[in-house]
Amino acid sequence: MSKSPLAGLNLLLLEDDALLRRRLTAFFEREQAEVTAVTSVAAARQALSTLAFEAALIDVNLPDGRGIDLLREKAFPPTTSVVVMTAEGGVSGAVEALQAGAADYLVKPFDPAEVPLRFAAARRSRQSRRV
Repeated sequence: MSKSPLAGLNLLLLEDDALLRRRLTAFFEREQAEVTAVTSVAAARQALSTLAFEAALIDVNLPDGRGIDLLREKAFPPTTSVVVMTAEGGVSGAVEALQAGAADYLVKPFDPAEVPLRFAAARRSRQSRRV
């Protein structure tokens, strides 16, 4: 069996929906990622103040604010690949997320197997910009 592209990845998951959060956490753990799952913007800020993450999957609409605000505030270091997810699809939401600094954008519902592909594409893009 080949090694997962998420193996060993330190990942922040920001999702307030309990069922989706458990489903994604289980998927990431099966893929051997180290997952820190939080339910609010405040909890994400706290996690970011104490831990370093190589990747983050963040929801847009949360009980205490918008996940995109973390991007606008530059809460993530430039080395963190951030993928934004939301139930509110549409071009304007994607543009807003990308302009705020997201590496990619997912519209719910999505297959969790898409996430490693999005992070791999973000990593390749970041590496090519460095070259």
